[in-house]
Amino acid sequence: MRLSFLILVFLLLCIQCTSIAKRQEYEESLRAYKKANLEKAIDYLPTEERKGFIAVLERAHLGFLKGETNYKTLEKIAEESKERLRFSASRSLKSFFYMETEEGYYASEAEIIYLHILLGLYYVRVGEYEKGKIQARFAGNLLSGEWSAEGQFDDPTLRLLLASLWLSTGSIDEAKVDFRKASQLKPQSTALRAMANERYDKNEEFILIFGGPGAEPEMDPSVNLNFIRGLRNLKFRLSGKQSSLTLVDGEKKSALVLEKDTLGWYQRHLTRDNEISELIQDSKYFQLVSASALKEGTKGTVKVTGAILASATIVAFGAGVAYLGAEAHSGDAIGMGIVIMAYGVKLGADWIATTYDDARRNMKKDLDVSDEYRYVRFFPEYVWIGKSRSALISPKLQMNPETLPYMLSPALGKVKVRFGFFPDIQRP
Repeated sequence: MRLSFLILVFLLLCIQCTSIAKRQEYEESLRAYKKANLEKAIDYLPTEERKGFIAVLERAHLGFLKGETNYKTLEKIAEESKERLRFSASRSLKSFFYMETEEGYYASEAEIIYLHILLGLYYVRVGEYEKGKIQARFAGNLLSGEWSAEGQFDDPTLRLLLASLWLSTGSIDEAKVDFRKASQLKPQSTALRAMANERYDKNEEFILIFGGPGAEPEMDPSVNLNFIRGLRNLKFRLSGKQSSLTLVDGEKKSALVLEKDTLGWYQRHLTRDNEISELIQDSKYFQLVSASALKEGTKGTVKVTGAILASATIVAFGAGVAYLGAEAHSGDAIGMGIVIMAYGVKLGADWIATTYDDARRNMKKDLDVSDEYRYVRFFPEYVWIGKSRSALISPKLQMNPETLPYMLSPALGKVKVRFGFFPDIQRP
């Protein structure tokens, strides 16, 4: 009996340990992030899932932009990702790869690839260039996997990030390969074509600025009206202003080129998430739909019944007034009775309509799963890129023409690469 009790306590503790972080737990951290205050953004991160894939990658991403060098936790997750990486196929994606974490989260392709690029950049920051090359090679293999082109995941922003990692290790030829691939993925970009043909040396700096406060999921019931799955559809909303940005260093000014966007990361995340756990999620969601419908149906029945009774009472009262008016041969009383009856009918109809509207709103609120959708936050919505012909001394970011909150980390690598972050939520 005592053993059973201890097992129950252990299970309850495990449930508490594996609770997931919802949107509201991120509010303080995101508020600081939108002010480019990365220190507070890290301090205010949710405590749920603190050792899980999402929490580790978010913390490492923010820490890198802030200039930190501690990569040990990220390194551990990266090694686990190689062991847990799975390749699969589906009718819509043809082929894809994913990773199921210990806490039951299915990490997406963009998240896994960025994880290894980020770890490589951490290695470079502390001077471990060969380790950085290993991570770059692994990320490149994932982006260039030998499977169906229709299912293969590739992305110009990830290619830019990978090229910046290769540059920082001193591997200029490899960097040009990824600049060229990014240009092929976005043939309309003259900046990417130029980057693929540039010459790079140790006296220059490549600049890459992360932009936008990050995408947020929201309900999108219009996508599919299927009762079981339709209301569960989500879409990601971007809120960055995509402003023009200038790099200022003393008397020198250089306009940075905007390369947008990373929305494909999130759209692929939604598609992949549905493909992997479709049956389980549909089953749970159907139960949620049924429970919400039953609750609102019960409440609605009571309210509609009450509205009908109240309306009938008013109509009956008006009919009585009209009857007495007729007995007394009073036209005014008859007219008043008719007005009261009409008012009773209208009031009842309005109450019933309000009840239905309330039920619809409450069901929508119950079935809105966007607050609980799990993904790695703080990723950029787009990036700015640029190149300085000489080492930067005291660089600043400027926009039309005021200076706004931003973060620029120190340059790193054999060929200098400088990263930064600009939330870009203020209008010019």
